[in-house]
Amino acid sequence: MSASSSRTSRRIDSSRRPTGSRPLSTGTIAVADGRTFSCFSVGSIAGTYEEIYVPRIFIPWARLLLDRAALRPGEAVLDIATGPGTVARIAAEQVGPRGRVVGADFSEAMIAIAKGKPGLTSAAPVEYIVSPAAPLTVEDDTFDVVTCQQGLQFFPDRAAAVREMYRALKPGGRVVAAVWREIALQPSFAALDAALRESLPADHAEPYGAPFRWPSAEALKVGFTDQGFTGVSITELRHPLTYEGGIAQAIATLAASPVASTIAALDAETATRLRSAAARHLAPLVEDGQVRTQMVSNLVTATKPDRS
Repeated sequence: MSASSSRTSRRIDSSRRPTGSRPLSTGTIAVADGRTFSCFSVGSIAGTYEEIYVPRIFIPWARLLLDRAALRPGEAVLDIATGPGTVARIAAEQVGPRGRVVGADFSEAMIAIAKGKPGLTSAAPVEYIVSPAAPLTVEDDTFDVVTCQQGLQFFPDRAAAVREMYRALKPGGRVVAAVWREIALQPSFAALDAALRESLPADHAEPYGAPFRWPSAEALKVGFTDQGFTGVSITELRHPLTYEGGIAQAIATLAASPVASTIAALDAETATRLRSAAARHLAPLVEDGQVRTQMVSNLVTATKPDRS
């Protein structure tokens, strides 16, 4: 999943600021270990995503996703919405040097981060390409496995994206994709969503929930079945989420969310009000100075029929 705000099908117009707003030049909050988090800046959405989200959310969930993919040595893998390459890198280790991994993302900033990571030993080389989910710039019938971690819900044309997954797979190939359940089941995100709705006009707060708006597990199953996949299965998975930097670190994730540009445009008074509301809503999740919660996702697995 690439968390750039431009991934949402509804883009945020940063010129639509609340009355009296101005770009916010402050907003760093210190945490217990002396580090600071830039809570109200979009200078590096991709960087904030990489620093906070990747180790706490996307690496653990990538391992869960790839457990279901059951990759074998020498297989070819396409990771769609690869972001900074989290799933792609783990997949490269699992398929080994004889395998092939391609990571595709529309965000040049995310691909730059992925390409800048150190090489892996005893792993397949990873090729990163800048490409939307539909159309994908890959050949037909090429990959044994297609993966997509928390990207499908962002694509403007979901049916076209699933169709492209089907096209890219070899006959008999398999797809594994993860899609978050509704925001009410993601306590830290629900808390921040409540704070945003309390502090901002509804149309400014509304995009924050975009990652959690896939209609239902049944709709997910139908979405793959309709494009020709067989053996479509949906599994609900849960995994802990801890922000060891506490409330400040949880608030900092707003800088890598679909409302990042809106947050950066707030005046000081509104920003202060939002921080206060966020701290209040997050407080019930705090244990020993850390925000401790969980996330819940649907995982879809499916197969492209073998021509034989």
